Amino acid sequence: MTRPPLSAFDDEQFAAVSDEHDIGVNVLRALAKSHQEGIRELPGVDDIVYEWRNQFHQDPLVYRTDAVYVLALQSHVWTEFATSLDISDGELAALRTLHDRQARSLINDPNRFETDNAIVLTRP
Repeated sequence: MTRPPLSAFDDEQFAAVSDEHDIGVNVLRALAKSHQEGIRELPGVDDIVYEWRNQFHQDPLVYRTDAVYVLALQSHVWTEFATSLDISDGELAALRTLHDRQARSLINDPNRFETDNAIVLTRP
């Protein structure tokens, strides 16, 4: 069984980030879903995590369960996602905040995201 793309995210995070960034909750959900589905399609969640773990100097994997990966990555990764998703700066800011809040709710080391950017991926 494949998990729904947004199952790694809490509804409360969507509502809070939507209000904070003045973006509709359904728009934010659609952005997050497009992001998750894009990773699933090319190259795949497990494959991209494997690539990032081998590509970057510091292992970006912060937390893992059967259902979710939490990673801390350099900001250029989000820039690449913004380009591929064709989203505005405001939409990117909201999506990044969603990932940051969800990541911080899952781990006990919030300092890990002071210099790197959180990315939460739903494992299929």
